[in-house]
Amino acid sequence: MLHYLLHPLIYNCIVNGSGTGSPAHASGKPPGGEKMNAQILIKTARDWFEFTKSKTGQLDYAGKWEADNEPDVDGAQKLTSSTYYTPSFYTFIDSALNCNPVVYVAPNIDVSDKDVFDYLIHIGPVLAAVEAKNSLLAGELFLRRHTVFEKFAQLTQFILEPYCVEILFTLCYGRMQNINAETFPLLFDSVKEKLEFDSSRETLDQAYMRWFKKNDVTLTLPLVGTCFYNWDSAPYVLEKLCDNLSCDDLPGMAEKIRTAKHNFYESLETSVQAEPYNRHDKNSILVCIENPEAKISGNRGLEKAGHIRALAAKIIREAKPKKMAYGGKLVCLAYDVIAVELSV
Repeated sequence: MLHYLLHPLIYNCIVNGSGTGSPAHASGKPPGGEKMNAQILIKTARDWFEFTKSKTGQLDYAGKWEADNEPDVDGAQKLTSSTYYTPSFYTFIDSALNCNPVVYVAPNIDVSDKDVFDYLIHIGPVLAAVEAKNSLLAGELFLRRHTVFEKFAQLTQFILEPYCVEILFTLCYGRMQNINAETFPLLFDSVKEKLEFDSSRETLDQAYMRWFKKNDVTLTLPLVGTCFYNWDSAPYVLEKLCDNLSCDDLPGMAEKIRTAKHNFYESLETSVQAEPYNRHDKNSILVCIENPEAKISGNRGLEKAGHIRALAAKIIREAKPKKMAYGGKLVCLAYDVIAVELSV
């Protein structure tokens, strides 16, 4: 792992050949188009992220737009991100990820190169997921298009590095389709350096236990065993909301329904808690979520929705055996996915 990747100023200096190493938008007016005050910007639900392209064609990441003023995108090309990620797949998705990112390119910046264009229309959701600390989505998006991201390996490694430990943990231990960490060196190299992992002294499981003991960690993990419980993510009463739509103001009424449903799911109480009395697994971690239909009926109450996968639960529980409650926040719902955020 190259140490300069850990510092954005040094990274910018080496990749771009800049003598100062100063951020591209330090003045709030980075080099770019005639009106747009940046070269390339990606807009997510809450944030703007900036990229630059050198005269030699080198793509670089300048970081999150931190200037007080909103970016000026007047005159820019507006590109739609790839639909390999779309909120329409979900019944509910966290507000920070409830968007299709948009890429703005200044008029005088050429992004017609296939690899550059491919990268820009795919990296937006990854940026949003890392910023939102959604280790599940960040990891799965990386897996889906890793061949695209690996063409800009140092750039991607720099973007994932702040949250790489949590992302790899989720991919290796949190999902039913776990991966071999060594299969993706772009991610694994960053993790090894952060964990100070030496395979001759310990296993990756032990390295994660050591890391969790010393650090407060936020993870997003999918539930398993949901088929054994009756928690219903899409009760019929919510589907009936569309029955009274009027043609007089269809967009306005649809927006009201969308906002109401999103706020409702966001308000569902969620509990992630150790289950030491489980006779099948002493390290079991149970997830309970407020029953949507019962809440609408006025009978609030938590119900069992599923468990954290056993491989992940074992490491979490053994790292901090006295910790019994892990907070809990519902992050996304889809046809076959319930995912929650928890704090270790």
